[in-house]
Amino acid sequence: MNTALRKLDVERHDLRHFLRAETSDLHARVDACFADGLGTPLTYGRYLVGMQRFAADFEVVIGAVPRASYWLSGDLHDLALAPLPPSGVRGYAIDADTRLGWEYVMAGSSLGARHLLRGVQSLGHDERSGARFLARHAGGDSWRNVLDRLAARSALTDLPYDDLLQGARDAFLLVQSCFERAFAAMPAPQQEPAA
Repeated sequence: MNTALRKLDVERHDLRHFLRAETSDLHARVDACFADGLGTPLTYGRYLVGMQRFAADFEVVIGAVPRASYWLSGDLHDLALAPLPPSGVRGYAIDADTRLGWEYVMAGSSLGARHLLRGVQSLGHDERSGARFLARHAGGDSWRNVLDRLAARSALTDLPYDDLLQGARDAFLLVQSCFERAFAAMPAPQQEPAA
């Protein structure tokens, strides 16, 4: 879809709905990584390992003080899990729209964190041990902040939305890659053949 058509679409809808529609394919692929939730120690471990890597890279891209990655590192420590190393070098995104696209993805994950938190609580984890990130992320105001900034950005209709969309798409691609790497680093135990 070219920029002129995108701008017409955004004028009829807000940027939140525009980003949701334009990233729905990537969002679905990320959701499919944990389609059954985080109800087992293995799936939760994979989630933590992948999300910690994404959060660390995300904080570099937007120039944020490490907060989510710090919480996730604490959760990894509690569960005796090793973090993933970086897969390439991330740099600070100079363009504000690009950063906002990345923030749309991370802040949006706070909505899913509320649901995922219930699953890990059944495993015995909470804000004090093993589920710092989910508890704090789910209870934060980052989503509201991003929605307010997207609403303000919607008013600037003379500027293209390409960088905003590219930032969101890049973030979704990276989080999917981080989860896939976590699955590879933490394979399911081999089943013994039936006798």
